[in-house]
Order: sequence, then structure tokens, then C-alpha cells
Amino acid sequence: MSQFEFVFSLFGLLLGLSLAEVLGGFGKAVKARARVRIGWLTPLLGVLVMLDLTSFWTSAWAARDLLPVNYLTLMLLLAFTGLYYLAATLVFPEEVNSGRDFDEHYWLNKRLVVGAVLLLNLPDAAFDLWTGEVVLQTWTRTAILLGFFALLAGLLVARGKRVSLILLVTLIALYPLNSTLSALKLH
Repeated sequence: MSQFEFVFSLFGLLLGLSLAEVLGGFGKAVKARARVRIGWLTPLLGVLVMLDLTSFWTSAWAARDLLPVNYLTLMLLLAFTGLYYLAATLVFPEEVNSGRDFDEHYWLNKRLVVGAVLLLNLPDAAFDLWTGEVVLQTWTRTAILLGFFALLAGLLVARGKRVSLILLVTLIALYPLNSTLSALKLH
């Protein structure tokens, strides 16, 4: 077992539980759809969190040779994955009561979830800048990265439903766009 496998076995488990938390929320919502108003905001926030969690696994793989196995690394990864888990638990309501509106839950928890996603993406952006992956490549990758953070910041402070929907859909679209450009080496 490599050092990366040793370290990531624990944190991969925590990230997997985070994904399961969001997927479980989707399941509860679908089961309760006759009794509650689900809307679009909470499910789209769930998709955003799942895409971001999944993108972290790619980033962790890219950084695997740079991560020393020591107590500090383990504590930093614990804080990182713990914050992901916390954000994942806040996406969907704990209890699904009749007459509940998921949009109300979204407005109560959006800032915590989006703030966590924003904060958790800063180390990855810093890593990309440090390794030159962003600056030394074409403007496309840099524009996507800057746009991503601008959209997250906009979502963090957005107060309207329509604006939030547009920002969520745009953010979600950036994940496959960035992945496709990376795969095609067009960035």
C-alpha cells in the first residue's frame, strides 16, 4: 500500500459518506414528492455539491505525490473532508414533513453550503496556480477558474430565486466543460 492509498483510504471513506448523504437527501425528496414542494434550488445545490466532491477526488490524485504522510496532513485532510461532509448534510432537510417547501430550506442553508464549497476550492486553485497549471496554459482554463469563483461568490450573496437558479445551472455546467477541455487538452 502506498502512502497515498494509506492516507486516502480514510478520507475517501469520508468523501463517499458525503456523497451518500446528498444522494440520500435526493432519495428522501423523491419519496416525499407528493407531500412536499421540492422545487429546483435544493436539488441543483445537491448536484453542485456532488460534482464538487467528485472533482476533489481528481485533485487529490493529482496531488498524491506531494502529500506527505504526517499528522499535519491528516489533520488538514480531516478538516477538509469534514467540511465537505458538513456541507453535504446541510443540502437537504433532515426531516421531510408534509407541506414543507425545500426552497425555504435552501435559503436557510445556502450560504453555509456555498461558503464551504468556495472555501474548499481555494486550495485546489492555489495548487493549480502553484504548479503553473492555470497561468502557463491558455486563457480558457484561467477564465473557467476565475468564472467559477465569481459565480460561487455571486451565489453566496444572491437573494433572488431566478438569479440563484441561473448561477447554479451555470456552475453545474462548468464541471463537464472543464473536464472535457482537460480531456481534450484544449485548455
